[in-house]
Amino acid sequence: MDSSEVWKNCIGAISNLIEEADFEIEEDGMEMKAMDPSHVALADFKLSSAAFTEYEVDKPTKLGVDLTEMDKIFSRANKNDESTLEYTEEDNRLKLEFIGASTRRFSLPLLELEEEELPEPDLNFTATAKVTAGTIREGLKDAALVGDNVRFELTKGKFLMKIESDTGSAEMELSEEDEGLKDLNVDEPTKAMYNIGYLEDMFKAARSKDIVEINHGEDLPIQIIFKMADGEGILKFLLAPRVETE
Repeated sequence: MDSSEVWKNCIGAISNLIEEADFEIEEDGMEMKAMDPSHVALADFKLSSAAFTEYEVDKPTKLGVDLTEMDKIFSRANKNDESTLEYTEEDNRLKLEFIGASTRRFSLPLLELEEEELPEPDLNFTATAKVTAGTIREGLKDAALVGDNVRFELTKGKFLMKIESDTGSAEMELSEEDEGLKDLNVDEPTKAMYNIGYLEDMFKAARSKDIVEINHGEDLPIQIIFKMADGEGILKFLLAPRVETE
């Protein structure tokens, strides 16, 4: 790829939640889908072959990768560095190369991972919002001052993030006139509570100006969709709601 930014941001976000995962490499693109150890969050990362300036796959391949170690390597890349990932059966290692002011090369041993049956949840979302990532991040920072979990509420014309605890309360409200809210469609009002730490990790995948799609339903997992690589890449997260106590 002519830039390392997509990999830096996406692996940086995913590796905070998931330590190891398989990459399924096909002729038309690659996908990594995995759940965190507590089965609270699911990540689905896809890049089509068109996202790359050069893409050569002789046959479908599965590569087990330590995402924590992969993130350490990509943290050393500048976002404008050209990046190359290469694998051959003879080496059984993933080779990474960054070309910028210099050429730097790394390699990563591959893992044999157990197959995990991942659920395909049938979720009836009744509200969708498109919001700038920076706006959500600011709301999460506010909420983190007060507690660990934040409630999302989507109603006609209004998007709310709010939290109340013994130490106080915080609320961020977006209306359709606000710059941070780009689109809002609500068939039925929704509310659900989520862990702030998980959300903060997920939103590391996006730049502040990026527009993020949020799909929501009453007490359902929240779905967060980041599009990248000029629409040729996508990262989706599902995060289970917290049970609210009276």
